Amino acid sequence: METLLTWKTKLFSKRYELYQQTKLAGVLNKMNWSKKVTGEINGREILFETRGFFKQETQITDLHDNSSIGNITHNSWKSKALITYQDKVYNWQFDNFWRSKWSIRNRNGTLIRYQSHTFTGTITSYTDDVILIITGFFIRNLAKERSNQTGS
Repeated sequence: METLLTWKTKLFSKRYELYQQTKLAGVLNKMNWSKKVTGEINGREILFETRGFFKQETQITDLHDNSSIGNITHNSWKSKALITYQDKVYNWQFDNFWRSKWSIRNRNGTLIRYQSHTFTGTITSYTDDVILIITGFFIRNLAKERSNQTGS
């Protein structure tokens, strides 16, 4: 089953909106002065909390019951990450030099493809796992923010 989502944001906004056709399907919000980001997609609310500077790790928490449901280990080049979720490991990576395309894969192949333009983009998912979908979107935004801070 293939799902197509679009996303958009505004200049200097800390909020990203995800749409399925014209219906708002989810949001990703960065909290001010914090390493916490909340996400909501199709009614599932989660929290991403990043720790560390050189070796970053992000805890994924289900806000429904405050349970830990996974984590993300980021590489130091901000171009790859490992997602551990539901006792499975997924690979996240940028797919082009401009960092406008990225994907999540497992040992069976690509599960989700993402593409960005200036303030909009698309998500093509071959899985219905909404947590995995928003996690891949979160990682790109964290990597983009970190590379802007270091000037790379």
